[in-house]
Amino acid sequence: MHSDCKFVVGTKLKSSDLDFVLTPEECVGRLSRIRNKDEILNRLPKELASQISPAAKKSSTALISAIRKELLSVNWVGVSLLTRKTPLTDAQLATFPKLQAKIATLSDGQSGSVRQAGYKAVTDDVALAKQFHFQPTEPNPENKIVVEFAGQWSRNAACLMLDESDSQTSKMASVKADHENVHRSLATFDALSSEGRSLHICIPCHSQPNPIKLKLADDVLPVEKSLSKEEWDNVLIPILPVVKSGEEFTLKEFGYLYVIWDNKVWREVEIQPNGYFADIDLSYYRRRDEKASLVTRHVNIDGSTLITRCYIGGETFHVVQEGKTVFTGKLALDETARVFGLTAEEVDIEFPDITHDPLTLTTQLSPKTAFDSEVRHAEGKPMPHIWVPYKMKSDVQSELYLHYSPEQLSLTQIEQLETSHKNCSISLSELSSYSQAQSFEQAVSPIRSVPKSVVMDRKSSVILNQQDSNIAVVALSAFAVPRIRYLHEPSVDHSDDYFEIRNEEHDWSSRAYFRSFPLDEEGYRTLCFDLPPPEVEHVDLVRGAHADPGKGLQHTITIDNTIPLSELLG
Repeated sequence: MHSDCKFVVGTKLKSSDLDFVLTPEECVGRLSRIRNKDEILNRLPKELASQISPAAKKSSTALISAIRKELLSVNWVGVSLLTRKTPLTDAQLATFPKLQAKIATLSDGQSGSVRQAGYKAVTDDVALAKQFHFQPTEPNPENKIVVEFAGQWSRNAACLMLDESDSQTSKMASVKADHENVHRSLATFDALSSEGRSLHICIPCHSQPNPIKLKLADDVLPVEKSLSKEEWDNVLIPILPVVKSGEEFTLKEFGYLYVIWDNKVWREVEIQPNGYFADIDLSYYRRRDEKASLVTRHVNIDGSTLITRCYIGGETFHVVQEGKTVFTGKLALDETARVFGLTAEEVDIEFPDITHDPLTLTTQLSPKTAFDSEVRHAEGKPMPHIWVPYKMKSDVQSELYLHYSPEQLSLTQIEQLETSHKNCSISLSELSSYSQAQSFEQAVSPIRSVPKSVVMDRKSSVILNQQDSNIAVVALSAFAVPRIRYLHEPSVDHSDDYFEIRNEEHDWSSRAYFRSFPLDEEGYRTLCFDLPPPEVEHVDLVRGAHADPGKGLQHTITIDNTIPLSELLG
């Protein structure tokens, strides 16, 4: 992010800078938009950066606090690169007396020197009666938005937020127990106008000032202040994912949870060692990595069909895309080559050492690349459960699923999960029992109330502290999705080779392309498949490989038959 302000030593501030001066709060507000502390340090003058202690440079919050102290003492002054749209007012400067005094000194200097007369100025010391002016004000609006939560629990860090509107600023609301209805809690936004607002979950972060925002709905309409309902139009349900161990229940020790809402991964949560759940700002990583949505293509070159009059194995060739040479290489001895990373539907092939007619080939869509292997860190403050939307604007959210993975999914795998989550995720449709009974005692698996039988370990307190809270428990499968670990063979494997598991009796199959899964440090790929329907208990394992790279033809080899599905889970 480019900074739109600079810092000037307080003693070197000039009168020509007055139209550009920022208050300490305005300057800090601009710095707070920068997530990374290293980026903030890069924006500071070397003299200012050297004055900040090493301890303050360890986090964005501490760094910004140290800069604010320098600005308040007017050792340094923040100056905008653009002229202020509105000049600083006396009310704004009153909060910052040192800055006000500095500006007053410079302002007096602009008017030039004035010769004083040899007598005292005459002052008017007659007291006049105060003049009062009546200014009519608009009455406070009397509308509200109420969000209902299943259960009652100890307060945690998360809250709800309404975006600002044309007439009102943004608002925050904490969740409070409803003492008249012990099965629920409420978050209430008061004094609202009648216009619709956007509603978000806000989760504070431990390493940056800006919270993680999870949008729930747009255009949520307020209701009259006096209105009450047995069940409000917007309902969130806290869920606690557990696994069964014998006759008792416990929490997963590690892994990641993905909430899929309306065919979109809406929330990514990391399971902490103590059983709590910490959010990852998934939307931030998606925005930053534009390549996650890039569609690439490849071309299969068979020299024996392009130039038939002679053998051209080992010849140099160029791939020309939209008038530009984007790749240069040599054909293999069998006169073939494959080139990936293209975007056009057609490319030209040129052999610089051979005279030939123009050659144009059609490209093919490539499988998604597993380039996005950067680890996404959990920055949200840990919570003892996960809030999910059950009802929004009176509509029950039936397309809501929960997926568990022992490893963090890449952005490419997340996109794949969005298209195939129904085969490998848990449906949360049984949360509807809340509307029927205001509890989850009679809910159908995998939804249930908080269990009484708990495995006693370091995570057990998370379950025990919520046993009487009336939140929902989701029973996770003891296993994850089918997967195999394959040693990469550079001389044999092609990026769009694949493994497939299939069951012909039930007409089911799932395919995993090499290019969609990154290599680990030992040179292996862990290929993940969709979870089959319950009736599939055995699968065949098939390998798809290229028999003719020049034509893009593949052949399949059955590696093993009737493998118990349990051998591929975990």
